[in-house]
Amino acid sequence: MSITIKQLQHFVAAAHTGQVSRAAQRCYVSQPSLTTSLKNLESTLKVQLFTRHSDGLRLTVQGEGFLRHAEHMLHTLEAAVEETRNSVSSVEGRVQIAITDTVSEYMLPKIIGAMRRQLPLVEFEPVERNRLEIEDGLRSGEFDLAVVLVSNLSRAPDIRRENLLKSQRRLWTSFDHPLVAQKSVSLREIAQLPFVLLDMDEHVDTVGRYWGAMKLKPKVVFRTKSIEAVRSLVAQNVGVTILSDLVFRPWSHDGGRIRRTVVSSAVPSMDLGLAYRRGAVLSEATAASASTLRLLAKTLTRESQPRMDDEPQ
Repeated sequence: MSITIKQLQHFVAAAHTGQVSRAAQRCYVSQPSLTTSLKNLESTLKVQLFTRHSDGLRLTVQGEGFLRHAEHMLHTLEAAVEETRNSVSSVEGRVQIAITDTVSEYMLPKIIGAMRRQLPLVEFEPVERNRLEIEDGLRSGEFDLAVVLVSNLSRAPDIRRENLLKSQRRLWTSFDHPLVAQKSVSLREIAQLPFVLLDMDEHVDTVGRYWGAMKLKPKVVFRTKSIEAVRSLVAQNVGVTILSDLVFRPWSHDGGRIRRTVVSSAVPSMDLGLAYRRGAVLSEATAASASTLRLLAKTLTRESQPRMDDEPQ
């Protein structure tokens, strides 16, 4: 028996919600149908993906591993459908695009993939720089375009900004942290907890501003430039953090689980977008690249939205 797309969708829904009833609602099928689908999937794989408890389902070690692959396959299929609907461009040329380290860390492979598929004749050269270097490079003509956190850009009148997406920042905790039972958490509550601080792309300055506005400080127990280190430390309950939906993933590389919760206090979103020199005449290749990045941003917005697994049980 081969594995079907429906089985993957049912499995991911069950893994995210931890309950057959909620997974069935999410997939618009009956509970018996979803239960049968999961049992058939386990039979095909010859492994147990879940353990059943009175409060619902929990992934086994094998289930945790398979979840990563299943989500990747579904996301890849969705991206393939989206890109197939848009014809491959015959535009030629060369484009040098500057990116910040946050964009490089999370989006670069997706940017490269989208550019290669939709603009195969464009010579695409990404360059990682900090914000000030990017702004100077746009002014001098060194860079044709930039993908940056526009919320960090200066208000210089000669740099034009175009928002692509707004990514809400939320509290990240371990999967079984006491705060996951709450629908929202205040900064004052978070201030009492050990905090893991990500130090990249001026994030520390942003954290200082919104915490300072509340006359509070996070209780930082570890500061790192690695997003993967943050995920692992949060999953292991070393500390909590506040990061955006765009970089959220419900597991760490070492197999831990992560949940996210709304922060009730005023926390700014992380705004990603394009930047280019105001008044510059964009080449055909640069304009086509910008259009490709706009389509990619729509896909990323859908993928990063909170799902039922983020709701308190």
